[in-house]
Amino acid sequence: MMERELHVRRCSAMLSRALLLGLMLLTASSAAAQHDIDPEVWIEMRKMHREKGPAPSIAEDVGALAGPGARRAGPRLIDRGPEVLPAVHSALLAPEVEPRHALRLLQVMGPLGDESSVPVVLELLRREPQSPLRRDALLILAKLPATDAAADFIGQLAAYEAEPWRTRRMAFTWYGLHRDPRGLPSAEALRNSPDLQRRIACLFVLARLGDESALEPISEILAAGAPANARDTLLLALAELVGPDEFERRAPAALAWSDGYRDSLRYARYRAAAPADRPPLCLEMLRAEMPGHRKIAVRCLLDTGHADDLRPFAALDLEAPGRATLVRNEIRRAGWRVVDTDSEFRIVPASPAAASP
Repeated sequence: MMERELHVRRCSAMLSRALLLGLMLLTASSAAAQHDIDPEVWIEMRKMHREKGPAPSIAEDVGALAGPGARRAGPRLIDRGPEVLPAVHSALLAPEVEPRHALRLLQVMGPLGDESSVPVVLELLRREPQSPLRRDALLILAKLPATDAAADFIGQLAAYEAEPWRTRRMAFTWYGLHRDPRGLPSAEALRNSPDLQRRIACLFVLARLGDESALEPISEILAAGAPANARDTLLLALAELVGPDEFERRAPAALAWSDGYRDSLRYARYRAAAPADRPPLCLEMLRAEMPGHRKIAVRCLLDTGHADDLRPFAALDLEAPGRATLVRNEIRRAGWRVVDTDSEFRIVPASPAAASP
């Protein structure tokens, strides 16, 4: 009798796991449905996907970024937070580091967003001005905190006309992402440039600084058919200056299929919405690839008492594996923490001060 009961229990457990796997497959094509699934299901799904056995050391994961284990090592390092950075920095500046390994180390540093990474990236940029990773390193620098040392370097880069434009333009990305008015003179110098790419760099900075004189030129370039490599930049710039209705009027409908269009339109709706109406938009913005939008969404949801709505997105991302790690990282950076065990998955303030909006 006991053997039969044990067999039934085993079959039941196997069936439950099969049902969960089936649910995952069914929902994988629709990330929008994630927050509609019962939270207890997400706890079970998170439990199934959690790595078993002892976690690799930081040094082991930093080394694994050089090979096929990078897909798992990167998220693990980001989940551990700034404590991994000394080892990451050391590996990045090692003379023997390979370009692919260096790129993955930079990709860990960017989301962590720690100020201690700024001098490391600057050293890399100064030491290897011809590096094939120069543009990637500049993009990571734009995602790190704005320091005086970074601003000085970016100012020199913006003014250095011998720098190839594909990397020099990253100076304007830095100014724009940080909304740094120190970039205004450099941007203004490009306003009437005969080169379209340079004018677009100018307009991006102006839009991020709230300069409405950029609106008509942005609209004209979009209407005339913007270069493919500049469309998302222009759409994001447009969303900085207008509400959602005007965005749809000015942005070509032919671009409505693109992620850049959708992400920018969501952001325009977020900016125009009353605070009480923003949480549903934030749930959509969690999937945005636009710089800073995930951070905005996470912090809005936490500050408005919607931490529980973040749970499925922080537990497991069915649409883009690894994105849940970035959501957890933003939760940590906002001063909250994730309680992640086999019996519960909660998001709670790391300190009493973090609980107040």
